Amino acid sequence: MASTPAKTFHDTPAGAHSHLSPADLQPHTNPRTATRCNERLRETLLSLGESPADFASKLGVDPKTVERWIGNADRTPYPRIAYQAARLLDVDVTYLWPRIHGTRISKIDGTDELTACWPGRAAVPPNLWARLLTDAQQRIVIMGDLALSDHVPNLPRLLADKARQGVHVRVIVADPNTATDGIDKIRAMQAEAVYLPLVEHGISVSRYPGPMATTILMVDNDLIIRTGIDGCPAAFAPVIHLRALTNGPLSRLYLTSLDSITETAIPVPSATMQAVA
Repeated sequence: MASTPAKTFHDTPAGAHSHLSPADLQPHTNPRTATRCNERLRETLLSLGESPADFASKLGVDPKTVERWIGNADRTPYPRIAYQAARLLDVDVTYLWPRIHGTRISKIDGTDELTACWPGRAAVPPNLWARLLTDAQQRIVIMGDLALSDHVPNLPRLLADKARQGVHVRVIVADPNTATDGIDKIRAMQAEAVYLPLVEHGISVSRYPGPMATTILMVDNDLIIRTGIDGCPAAFAPVIHLRALTNGPLSRLYLTSLDSITETAIPVPSATMQAVA
């Protein structure tokens, strides 16, 4: 019998590195007997450089207890310990253990990277934007118009300071010259007024010659995403907060989009480079 040729993945955007794989298109059918790892707890500890033994010491529990929490997503600590652990890790307790309150909370798979979702930009906690940017250690990527300057005082200075501290800062704005709508053109010009001067501070700023249906803020392993809805003002579009897990299908999808936009965007040269040219 002739063997069936293997399926190939042809949907990767041209010229872009895809974070997706053929497995992302297949339904996940894990055996019921399989033990699910608590990816949220494991990834949170890894991102903080915290070993299970050190974390157990802070909590006053046996290191093997923490290892059991990580190894089995269905194992939930006593509420008092769970809340103490969440405070130490600066996350919501239901992010680590979605079933901490029993069956009243919908069951979420331990590998689900969704942290929060808000019905519009105004519903996002006001201090979230500044806290994420201030705490950035590795990278800040701003793709599209998130109106961050309305939420973060002295945003250009904060980004310039982060760049001087070694944080990789990249900004992608819409090109106002390709905008087909008057409002979009005004927004693009306002975004340029905020971000283009940052080129002189060593920050990468690029123009994307086309519409961007999705706006993304990536700070280290946090993704804040707003996806437009047809017929709905941008301010009312849902905003979701993802934590980029190694095997997170949602974050891989948005990272692929970010890579595609980044490779197509046109860098804005500094004044020095323009003078040389």
